[in-house]
Amino acid sequence: MKYILLILAALIVGFFSSCDTEGTGRMPSVTGRPGEAVLVINDPIWETEGGEKLNELFRQPQPALPQVEPMFNLARIEHEAFKSVFRSHRNVVMVNVSPRYEETRMVVRRNVWARPQLVIEINTMDSQSLYSFVEKYEDRILDHLFKAERERHIQSFERYKKREISDRLSRNHNLSLSVPPGFRMDVDTTNFAWIAKHEVTPKEKIKGVFVYHYERDNPKLEDLTADYLIERRNEFLKSYVPGPRPDTWMTTEMRYYQPHFKTFEHEGREFAEIRGLWRVENHFMGGPFVSLTTIDEERDRVVTVEAFVFSPETDKRDLIREMEAVLYTLELETDENGL
Repeated sequence: MKYILLILAALIVGFFSSCDTEGTGRMPSVTGRPGEAVLVINDPIWETEGGEKLNELFRQPQPALPQVEPMFNLARIEHEAFKSVFRSHRNVVMVNVSPRYEETRMVVRRNVWARPQLVIEINTMDSQSLYSFVEKYEDRILDHLFKAERERHIQSFERYKKREISDRLSRNHNLSLSVPPGFRMDVDTTNFAWIAKHEVTPKEKIKGVFVYHYERDNPKLEDLTADYLIERRNEFLKSYVPGPRPDTWMTTEMRYYQPHFKTFEHEGREFAEIRGLWRVENHFMGGPFVSLTTIDEERDRVVTVEAFVFSPETDKRDLIREMEAVLYTLELETDENGL
C-alpha cells in the first residue's frame, strides 16, 4: 500500500509539473520525496535472483538509526509503464536486459527528463550478470544516489542559507557552513558552537549541528581512531550540551549500538566519519548522529562538524540525511581568505 501511494503521488505531482512547463521549453523540476527511487525493471528479471539482489540493496536498513528504515523507498515499474509522469522523478534506476550487451555496464546521467535528476542505467545480458554486477558494485550504486540527494539539499542551503551564522562561524572559528533558514546559534564558545532548529508542533523536534575543534596530538588523520574521536566528542558534549534536568547531558550510545567508523576523501580533503546514536545520560532521550572530522593543517588543529536529530515517534532517515548535507558544505578558511 505504501508504494502504491508513492506512485500515486508521483502521478499527481508529475501532472502539475508538466502543466506548468508545457509550451515553455523549460525542464520541469523533479518529483518525488527525498529517499525515494523509481526502479524500472520488467517482471521476468525482477522475479529472478538479479532482481531480488537489487531489491535487497535498496531496502536494506539504513545504519545508525534507532528504528528500522530502508535505504530507499522503492517504487518498481515495468519499462512499458515508464511514461512521462515517472520520468520526472528525482531518482530513476533503469535495468535493461538484452543479449546484445556483451558486458554489464552502468551509465550515470544527470537531468535527463527533469532537474536536478539522477538516472542510473544498468545494461546487462542476463539475470545472473545483473546479480554479479550488483553484488560487486552495490556501494558504488548507493554512493551515486546518496551524493545526488546530498547535492539537492546543498543547492537549497546555498540559495537560502543563514548568512549571519556563516559569518559568525567564519569570524569566531575560521570555517564556514551553509545552514538552512530557521536555525539559530544556541552556544558559541572559543572552540565549540551549537546551531539548532527547534520545533514544538505537532511534536517536539530538534535538528542540530555541532562544531568543535582542538589542538591535534597526532600528526595525521589516520592516527585519529574511533575510540579517540568518541572520547573527545563525549568531553565536549558533557561540557556544552546539558540535558533537560540537572546531572543530565548528551553522550554517545555505546551500550546497545557500536558506531560505524570510516575514513574517506572528499574534494581533496581527508575525513573520518562516525555514524551512530546519541543519548542523554540519566534521561530518556536519544537519536541518530553523524560526524565528520578533518585536520586543519594551517592552524594545527582537529576540526569536527556533527549533525544530530531528535524526533521521537517519527522516521529519522531523511532528517539526518538533510542535516548530514550541511556538514559537506564545510570550508576551512586559509590565509587566502584574508586571515
